[in-house]
Amino acid sequence: MDLQVLILDYILTERAGIILLLVATVFYVLQQNKTLTAIENELLHVKNKINKLVNRTDDTTSDISSLSSRISNLSGAVSEANTVAEGTKKELSMLAEGISNETIFNEAIDLARKGSSVEDIVKQTKLSKDQAETIVRFHGSATK
Repeated sequence: MDLQVLILDYILTERAGIILLLVATVFYVLQQNKTLTAIENELLHVKNKINKLVNRTDDTTSDISSLSSRISNLSGAVSEANTVAEGTKKELSMLAEGISNETIFNEAIDLARKGSSVEDIVKQTKLSKDQAETIVRFHGSATK
């Protein structure tokens, strides 16, 4: 009977070991399943973040394209403004020259009225001799 008890104890011990091994394996599989679920959730979260970044990149690209277009428009406006400014500068220069010439002619007329000679008018106003002679002829004093 001892032999039967020993065999029975051995079989029960072996079954208990197998059951413990099976329980440990099931526990390990469940833990791996939890880890896998956590990793899947993290990957889903990362995927959502990447999609948001892609959308932001698309929006940024669109904004940059819009800014580039606006800069081109502003560049054209600045170029037109520079052209207008240059034209205005030329007109002001011509106007100033006209006023300066008018002042010179007024000075020459005053000199002619005071009796200055053609040579004196040419020296003081830098007008040509023909211009000075014409001014003296029309505006000069009758005594000269």
